Amino acid sequence: MPLKVFLLFLLLATFSKATYAECRDIDSKAAADKTAQKHVGGKTFKRAMVLKRHLPSKRKEVASYVYVKSTDLYYTVYSLVSTDCKSVRVLKQTKGKH
Repeated sequence: MPLKVFLLFLLLATFSKATYAECRDIDSKAAADKTAQKHVGGKTFKRAMVLKRHLPSKRKEVASYVYVKSTDLYYTVYSLVSTDCKSVRVLKQTKGKH
């Protein structure tokens, strides 16, 4: 009987909503690009990249690449995206390059 209870618990834990609550890579890239464009005031010129996933918090660090036409400079903006993809915090940005 204890084995059945354990297997049932394992099955429920595997398919629970909390297991799949992590933000997908494509959604985290889109959220980071949107925030980076607002932060720098330009348009993305290259696809964003997920650099790493923080293991305890499951947040993702994403690099977005933005071009600002008025200054003719290219920026890389590093952001931290939450697990629900709704809150994005800009960590840092590079100096603009030609």
